[in-house]
This record gives sequence, structure tokens and C-alpha cells, in this order.
Amino acid sequence: MYEFLQSYPRVLEFLHTDFFNTSTSRDILINMLFAMVASFGFSYPSNPPKRVLFGIIFIAGLGYFIRSLLLQISFFNLAGASFCASFCMGIVAFLIAKQVKVPTEVIVFPALLALFPGSYGYKSILSLLIFAKNTDKPEQLQHLLAFFNNLIIMFSVSILLVAGALVTFMIFYEQSFLMTRGSKRT
Repeated sequence: MYEFLQSYPRVLEFLHTDFFNTSTSRDILINMLFAMVASFGFSYPSNPPKRVLFGIIFIAGLGYFIRSLLLQISFFNLAGASFCASFCMGIVAFLIAKQVKVPTEVIVFPALLALFPGSYGYKSILSLLIFAKNTDKPEQLQHLLAFFNNLIIMFSVSILLVAGALVTFMIFYEQSFLMTRGSKRT
């Protein structure tokens, strides 16, 4: 793997691209479209009701858009913006779930999967591979620091994404029991 990456430096450059620092509206809309497609791909195999698929796609796009807007503010980092976006996604998912009479989890979790920072996971594994192959001590230290930096970002964003959605479940705890009332059982 290391030899492949050394022979193709453009692949290595692409893998180290920071996809979250998009400042143009064109990049945000393209990434939002990819998040919507990914949420459809994550939700379709679990066979949710067909009337819910559009809501899942909408919430994923909305969440990515909110996170991208919050990242433009210097106050927010990726983890904080992800928490706020997942909180908003949870509220909108609750409203949609109440209308279509399905549990909120059916809508919000497939939409959240599109926002997980997989690129940081790939970057951390890539840094670890380069660290193991390299013999130069200062360069090894650089790759080891990159490994831990990417790993910590990945874990903190992942935990805060789930926490943002769970906060809405705690706020609307009593209403969640009434969510599927009046729906027909299949």
C-alpha cells in the first residue's frame, strides 16, 4: 500500500484533502448532494417505509448544510458544528416522524451516517501506515502526531453527532411513546 501511494502522489494528495473546509456555495451544495445520496444508500437496505425516504434524504441535506454554515463561523469547530447540526436534524426528524407515524430513530440515524467523518479515519490509518514504513525519526513523529490528531477528531465528531440526536430524544421523551399511535400495523 505504501509503495502504491508513493508511486501515485496525486492519490495521496487527494486523500489528504480537507473536505470540511469548503467556503464556496457550490462546494457546499455538491457535498450536500453527496450527503443526501449517501443517506439514501444507508437507509434503503434497512427497508424503511417508502414515505420516509424523502424525509431521510431531506434531513441529511439539511444537516450537512447547517454544519457547513456553522463551520464558516470562526467560533465553531467541526465537532461543535456537528453537534448543533445533529441536534437540528433530531428536531426536524421528530416533526417528520410525528407526521408519518414512524419512530424517530428510523429517520434520524440513516441521515446521521452521511455526516460521520470517515475521511479522518482514512487519514489516520494512512498516517499510521506511513509511520510504520518510515525510518526518519522526525518524519515518523510528524506522522504519529497526524495519526492521533485525525483519530481524536474522528472520535469527537462521531460522539457529538450521536449526542446531538440523543439530546432531542431526551427532550421529547414522553412524546416519543405517542409517535406511532394511530398507525396501522403491518
